[in-house]
Amino acid sequence: MLRRQHHFWDGRWNSKINSEMRRGGKIKKSKDFPAFNILLEKQKKSYTIDTVNETEMEQLMKFIHVSDVHLGIKPDEGKPWSEKRAQDIWDSFAEVIGAAVELKPDFLLISGDLFHAQPLKKELREVNYLFSRIPQTKIILMAGNHDYLRTKSYYLTMEWEENVYFFRQEEPGHFDFEEENVSIYGLSYWHREIGEPVYDSIIPEDLSKINILLVHGGDLQHIPYHPKHILENGFDYIAAGHIHKGGQQIPGRAVMAGSLEPTDKNDVGSHGYWLGTIDKEHTDIHFHPVKKCEYCHEVYPVTGKTTNFKICEWAKTLLAERPGYQYFRLFLRGKVSPDTGFDTAKLEEFDRVVDVTEQLSPDYDYEKLKENYKDTLLGNYIEEMERRPQDVVTKKALEYGVNALLGYKICR
Repeated sequence: MLRRQHHFWDGRWNSKINSEMRRGGKIKKSKDFPAFNILLEKQKKSYTIDTVNETEMEQLMKFIHVSDVHLGIKPDEGKPWSEKRAQDIWDSFAEVIGAAVELKPDFLLISGDLFHAQPLKKELREVNYLFSRIPQTKIILMAGNHDYLRTKSYYLTMEWEENVYFFRQEEPGHFDFEEENVSIYGLSYWHREIGEPVYDSIIPEDLSKINILLVHGGDLQHIPYHPKHILENGFDYIAAGHIHKGGQQIPGRAVMAGSLEPTDKNDVGSHGYWLGTIDKEHTDIHFHPVKKCEYCHEVYPVTGKTTNFKICEWAKTLLAERPGYQYFRLFLRGKVSPDTGFDTAKLEEFDRVVDVTEQLSPDYDYEKLKENYKDTLLGNYIEEMERRPQDVVTKKALEYGVNALLGYKICR
């Protein structure tokens, strides 16, 4: 019968199930307990707790899916917090291992770029130690385009823990796990770029098994692929990596994990890892955020009345009100007098401000300029540009040309 256990997703599972058991009540479908809902869907009826047996629960293979950890990278190099950010990435990966210690998934799927570059021996030893903490979990590992394999790569000579299954070849292969009725397919990069759609042609050998494909790619230089086509080939789940913005490409069936932590100031939004349960009929997948760093892009609307003091006050308030794990790119955007200048260097000295970008255009009165500079090069230039189609290129050419003729620095 269903034993007292910690549910893979949510600690609330344990208390809810046992509470109902004590009352002799019925367990009905609930958004709180997705794995249990799978069992309900299979039989299309309400279950009493006595009808759900341990075997059915264990048929749901559990996994963690993570990608693009980029161990060894130093984000925002040159900034005072760069070393901390580098350590944050190691700590976040250790957090994933900690989740595996607690939740005991059957598999940990790592879809490439575990390291930012060729790993050093000491880095591999650290990772292998972390893997040793979860002997009950089978770890499926591949090299991506950043940590791609070479003949003398330490990846190949590392004596991995017994629970580590590493794809060593660039040709597709697979690992079979009879106990879980699972086959996992994949490859490792041996080149920085692979332009052929290799994944689209892989066909699972045994469709009665749960077939999972580890993917690293998704653009023209890094194994372009078509999730729908791969699923039609017989795969039950696509565990993808490479693109740092994560999400479900096909709900419940194909997931781009995204990077575990943002590694660049343009990696905005939430980052983390994915928790899943799967059998031949159902997949249930949830995102688990990691909150050690989040990059945010914030815009200050510049007007003719904007001053350096006002921008600095805005930035200080922003930093004080937002949580300490957020780092900022600031954008100054609007129309200003062409002789206006802002002290962006001072703003970039603020803690957690990565950089400041001016996106400014001159606030010209072109009608007045035409009148004041009638029959001159400047006046004729404005009239000529106004006769052309008013697209983005023409408008920028007008701004830059007027700036140059008036002797002002081009607004950025």
